[in-house]
Amino acid sequence: MLSGASLLSLDAKGRLTIPTRHREALGSVVAVTADPSGCLLLFPVDAWKKFETRVSALPNLVPRIKAMQRLWLGFHTDYEIDSAGRILLTPELRDYAKLDRKIQMIGQTDRFEMWSEAGWAKEVELAQRTHREDPPAELAGLSV
Repeated sequence: MLSGASLLSLDAKGRLTIPTRHREALGSVVAVTADPSGCLLLFPVDAWKKFETRVSALPNLVPRIKAMQRLWLGFHTDYEIDSAGRILLTPELRDYAKLDRKIQMIGQTDRFEMWSEAGWAKEVELAQRTHREDPPAELAGLSV
């Protein structure tokens, strides 16, 4: 299970070091793609293949679905994790997610989200505001 939050640093060459505690679960090759929310998604290859199969099976003649497929499938890149535990993100992916020096990596069970510092701060604020002001009905019976 891919869980937890990690604050990571992107070096000047665009390399990102995967935390040691996640490397075994991720394997030696990871799949990274853009997400419409503005972050990057990092999957173990097996989880990516399942996701890719589901996304590819959607009706691509529907413009809104095609737009999502273009992001998820079009930006997809496989990366081999090097001996130092790093991946080198393409400039296109870094630009898409507005990644600078600090990256917040957030576990989502089968994948990680990778956010810019500013992007993650906005997501946290949105979650807190939603919780206070307008919690979704689906959360009504959930207690923590």
